[in-house]
Amino acid sequence: MERSDQTLSRLRQLIESQDFSEGRMPPERALASELGVGRRSLRRALEVLEQEGRISRHQGRGTFVNHGTTAGLNIALGERETGLAALLARAVLRALREHAPAARLLYVGSSDAYGAVLSDELPIDEDVPFRPLTVYGASKAAAELTAAQWGRAYGMDVVRARPFNHTGPGQSPAFVCPALARQIAGIEAGRQPPVLRVGNLDPVRDLSDVHDVASGYVALLERGMSSHAYNLCSGVGRSIREVVDVFRSLARVPIDVEQDPALVRRVEVPSLIGSAERAHADTTWRPAVPFEQTAADLLAWWRSHAA
Repeated sequence: MERSDQTLSRLRQLIESQDFSEGRMPPERALASELGVGRRSLRRALEVLEQEGRISRHQGRGTFVNHGTTAGLNIALGERETGLAALLARAVLRALREHAPAARLLYVGSSDAYGAVLSDELPIDEDVPFRPLTVYGASKAAAELTAAQWGRAYGMDVVRARPFNHTGPGQSPAFVCPALARQIAGIEAGRQPPVLRVGNLDPVRDLSDVHDVASGYVALLERGMSSHAYNLCSGVGRSIREVVDVFRSLARVPIDVEQDPALVRRVEVPSLIGSAERAHADTTWRPAVPFEQTAADLLAWWRSHAA
């Protein structure tokens, strides 16, 4: 069992590094050799990661796609993702220009594009420059700049949204809030020991409910100013430690917390707190769902899916 746990821990660390070409892990044999473990031990570890939603197996090819946790990457594409995101944005813009030139396009970017924000730039408004620290953040920055450029060059009606972290029922457990809710539901159901495995508890994040962010998209489509960028956020910063405390307060059983080195990211933005004053001024949008309600909804969803 100890050997299997070591294999799982090393595999998690390897996935967190996101060094796989085009998001694909090496074939089983090569991966086992790289980790210095047997294929049987490796397969057990891969099965655990697949259950956690971190990877997806591609049968018949002997490879795995990493759905890693860093910056919400769904598929880690390495350096090529930056160009791919801009390419996809350009394809949509081209189709819109040719077939519906008067239509409004809402480009949905990400607060990850801000990256290395300075302490005196908090809370972040839309004039703070992009300094992305992750491939995902760089890809979103590149795609947003592409959308803005097409809007200026061809007179297209483009509005840009920059949502900060948001969550809700059904989100992948690759993200911190559903990961916590899933673990608690499993603990309450007696399927795992009463210990929450966590990464770095110090980073501060601006967390919103997915329903609020979705209503923000509608507000921007209906009332946002063309060519403008808008943050969608709560404006409230919470450390991951505070987030963990909220979830523990909702648990039905006592739960301890344990840091897992495999969940600690190599690069972490200390604080990302946004200002949505521009969105409020132009559209009257404001978030309405308190985080405690979002956490309760997430936990209820995972409890219903724990069986």
